[in-house]
Amino acid sequence: MSQNVLSRRNFIIASAGVGGAILLPRAAQANVKPLPFLVVGDWGDPSEPAQRIVAASMGEVATRIESAFVISTGDNFYHGGVESVSDPRWREAFETVYTAPSLQTPWYSILGNHDYEGSAAAQIAYSRESSRWRMPSRYFREDMHLPDGARATFFFLDTTPITLLSGVRDAVPQADFGARDQIMWLERVLASCTSDWKIVVGHHPIFSSGRHGPSAALAHHVRPLLERYGVQAYFNGHDHDLEHLAFNGVDYICSGSGSETRDVHPVPESRFALAQNGFVACNMSRDALQVMFLNAQGETLYDVALDRV
Repeated sequence: MSQNVLSRRNFIIASAGVGGAILLPRAAQANVKPLPFLVVGDWGDPSEPAQRIVAASMGEVATRIESAFVISTGDNFYHGGVESVSDPRWREAFETVYTAPSLQTPWYSILGNHDYEGSAAAQIAYSRESSRWRMPSRYFREDMHLPDGARATFFFLDTTPITLLSGVRDAVPQADFGARDQIMWLERVLASCTSDWKIVVGHHPIFSSGRHGPSAALAHHVRPLLERYGVQAYFNGHDHDLEHLAFNGVDYICSGSGSETRDVHPVPESRFALAQNGFVACNMSRDALQVMFLNAQGETLYDVALDRV
């Protein structure tokens, strides 16, 4: 993506959305089968009616694009996480909400700050109880082969401990949790990765148009690694909105409005930002990553193709 930012006038026009049905995947139009998947964050609040509306649209879109998996960008359970693998919140906020057959695929999930109000270990342990919940540890990687022969590696972070390096405590009673070890791990695995696509997923934003704004600690410790080792995109939640931002060769995708929304205010790195409930649908091929932002009704608000550099 070009580093030229949109003017404020053009940004507002782009943010207004085009509505209508989800656009056909560009890769599919070129007769190249992509790797399709969904991204949703900050979703686990069954007291919010929007959660079930978003979930129903996710199921419809996942069917249409034949989604292979879902990425959760954290804050999986409001307000207080889960206490055990038998906590009723698993059924109330997850199992009885995302019921579409097309969503019975792997859910690669990370921890958000609200998840630390409960037991992080319980969310990791649930991977052994559920055929679709995938959180083998607090941070991990997944290597995938695309249908067209390309390779993609997803690096899933536990960003809450990293935010503590800035001295800001974000609803977390625990201590550092080895944040510096995690950063060293990330640099090591990024430096050795030879995949066509490198995608990093974290809960907290590095750039943001939302109310929380960027995390200073992630900007200091993680952003240089993304730029140094050729990461194409960073997916996050935390801010309850939908956003696309770009800076210095990296695209930043926020999908954090699975159940709640908050206001947005464009920043120089903003390409698109909208305070609407929704989620993101992606189609990844060897040369491009199509990113589609959809509202709670499954209508396409913004659609961009990110070229692999």
